[in-house]
Amino acid sequence: MINRLSGFMRMVSGIMLVAMMLVTCTDVVGNFFGMPVLGSEEIVSLMAALLIAFVLPAAHGEKAHIGVDIIYMKLPPKIKRINNAILSVLMVGFFGLMTWECCNYGAELKRIGQVSAILEIPTFYVIYGVAFGCGALTLVVAAQLAGIVGGGRHE
Repeated sequence: MINRLSGFMRMVSGIMLVAMMLVTCTDVVGNFFGMPVLGSEEIVSLMAALLIAFVLPAAHGEKAHIGVDIIYMKLPPKIKRINNAILSVLMVGFFGLMTWECCNYGAELKRIGQVSAILEIPTFYVIYGVAFGCGALTLVVAAQLAGIVGGGRHE
């Protein structure tokens, strides 16, 4: 279930990346002809925030992040498991807190009616999207932690 969710979020991230490229290219061509896209920077920056948050669960699940393995690869399996468990607990705590705080911040932005500067898009939607991405990442890491503690895969 978590893998399907992170895969869906990765697909949405890819669509947002293509949309960001199209908006940027359209704006550049429009600028050339004196007709820029109104709010293109705003659209691209809001989509970038969502893209990053939505791709994190899949990237972590697929171990697509950058790591320094010089010392880690020489550690015995038991130490690797302990290291991964500690890091996973810290990540669950951190991204769980991020999810909570983004939800609180989104609720505050909704309450005060915060909108973007040019297009007046309600910004709480983006913050809730980031909260969703952080929450999904928390679930992915928690599932990996359960596998580590249960004696499953640890690398």
